[in-house]
Amino acid sequence: MIRFADTRDFDAVLALWKRCFPGDEAFTQWFFENQYNPAVTLLDEEDGRLCSMLQMLPYQLRDARGVRPVTYIYGACTAPECRRQHRMDRLLMHSFDLDRQAGRAASILIPQEEWLFGFYDQFGYQTAFSVDTETVSRTEMPEENIMLRRLTEDDIPAMQALYPAEGMCLLRSADDWCAQLALFHALGAGAFGLELGGTLTAYAFVWQDGADRLWAQEACGTDVPTLEQAVLHACGCKEMRVTAPGNAHRLGCIRYHDDTPVQNGYFNLLFN
Repeated sequence: MIRFADTRDFDAVLALWKRCFPGDEAFTQWFFENQYNPAVTLLDEEDGRLCSMLQMLPYQLRDARGVRPVTYIYGACTAPECRRQHRMDRLLMHSFDLDRQAGRAASILIPQEEWLFGFYDQFGYQTAFSVDTETVSRTEMPEENIMLRRLTEDDIPAMQALYPAEGMCLLRSADDWCAQLALFHALGAGAFGLELGGTLTAYAFVWQDGADRLWAQEACGTDVPTLEQAVLHACGCKEMRVTAPGNAHRLGCIRYHDDTPVQNGYFNLLFN
């Protein structure tokens, strides 16, 4: 039986999550304490046992036909003993029906591994979201009138102004920004902003990626190279991997429920 979760399913959902996504207990605890919503968690159960599940997180997408609601498929997983029974197939198809009934334009997702791009092809998903990635090493700090600081909710309008403003893009609400600030300040190296002459010119959401290495999962703005060096010096690290809007590496997929042409666009910071 396929249905949405309710409060009584919490223990079973958490147990299946831990089985399918082991090794990151801190994030699991944070997510289920701060973001988990049973009302968007679609379950497949049999004889009272949870076999498979996914979450249908709501977002707004800007594309060639305007700004429309879409579903982000997150946490899709199946109990090991229930795999190869087409359970995820049925969950995804059911989610598409729910999307159409609710007037949502598309379903989007980020495959956990590269080979899964091919798996999702069979359901009509097409690669549509890409990023650029580079690795930078610490050098001398530029001698400029700059200030690096941790970002707060008061900075959301300034960050929004630096977020990609053209082309296909997943939009962020104030709540989306707040969730990411809370996540990176709680579990990551932090969310940092660079001020130049009193104006926020770049921001980055940064993880610690080893003892002497960082990963800026998203870096945007007009002065990202200066921000990179400022963060490396502030954190005392020698190297940082930087992910930013671009076209070099595919990140996610889209399945439109209508005939909208697929374009390359940008999304990120989706608890991916």
